[in-house]
Amino acid sequence: MPVLNKNYTYGFVSILFHWLMAIILIVTFVLGLNLEHNFQYYYEVLMLHNSLGILIFLLAIIRVCWKWVNIKPDPLPSKRIFMKLATLIHVFFYILFFLIPITGYLLTNLQGDTVSFFGNFFPDILSKNIDLKYYIHIIHEALGKIILIMFILHVIGALYHHYYLKDNTLKRIMFFNKIKANQE
Repeated sequence: MPVLNKNYTYGFVSILFHWLMAIILIVTFVLGLNLEHNFQYYYEVLMLHNSLGILIFLLAIIRVCWKWVNIKPDPLPSKRIFMKLATLIHVFFYILFFLIPITGYLLTNLQGDTVSFFGNFFPDILSKNIDLKYYIHIIHEALGKIILIMFILHVIGALYHHYYLKDNTLKRIMFFNKIKANQE
């Protein structure tokens, strides 16, 4: 498997970013849901949720930089509407990779807690404010639900390409793909 992207497939680094962020996103979402009902381990779950949220933010920055220095594989033949939808979903993913951690950081500060990144505490940007916390919480939660819907659409799209269209879309982003330049 190539380290860098090729015209016909994604390279190891892009594939690693893709799957690592997918796993972290799922775990962070589940931890976020668990925050509302887990009073015994609330602060431990909050610290892990915050840490993974910041990790998503940092990985998104690195991933955007990686996209700028690395080629993008050629698109596979598909209907234009699906190509535009896929591009739109990817753009929104990146926007949410930045917005959700920012709102989470603010939310943590507004409820009177300090943001922790795997045990390293970050400075508070805002002071405790229960009224503002209410609105930021609504925004953070809504963005979390939006990214979950997008994630589900993304998975459905990949499965549609793999099982219905039988093209290499899913294979190109798998670790052990056996795609050669002539199989495109």
